[in-house]
Amino acid sequence: MTTAEVSLHVIRGVVMDRKEQLQSVHVNKTTGYGRINKTTELWLQDSAGCEHRYQGDLFDAARPGHEVAVFSDRASGKLVAVANLTTQRIHEAASLNINTTFGANLFSTFGLGFLLALPGLFPWYMIMDAIGLSGRAFSATSLQIYIVMLLVCVFVGLKIWTKRYEERTARLKAEVDRVLGLDASSTTSCKRPPE
Repeated sequence: MTTAEVSLHVIRGVVMDRKEQLQSVHVNKTTGYGRINKTTELWLQDSAGCEHRYQGDLFDAARPGHEVAVFSDRASGKLVAVANLTTQRIHEAASLNINTTFGANLFSTFGLGFLLALPGLFPWYMIMDAIGLSGRAFSATSLQIYIVMLLVCVFVGLKIWTKRYEERTARLKAEVDRVLGLDASSTTSCKRPPE
């Protein structure tokens, strides 16, 4: 596997501090029930002594003293996974756990088809006008053909996206597994400030 296929940034080290940060509080004035949104803040020290700060829900299972490896996409900077080496657990980001079963794709097809149905009528009319059938563009038969074609196109598009998503996810998971087999000193690098 080349680095062009998967480009992960890995920081491996020991959790120095972990705390919950309050993001927002929502209280329903009618019922009095509230919702607190919080996120976990994690401070990690790598083998070179550099400290790194992270935020997100993937750090809920890490405590001070645990050794962890944080994986992020080098291009986007988004977290991909966190491996808690002390507890031997890997926590993957929600983006790696999208349901891609046939049923999920079928459900998504109808949802996206519904959203695209009205905006798609204009291109449909243009196509029918180009072949000389603009007068029948909105007949019952023509609209049935339009709906079937729309659903087929959306389903095929989702299948192509699903295949690419599954391939990318498999590459990312394989890269995480590969990196976890490496020595901790080879996964981090940082320049210490002069003293």
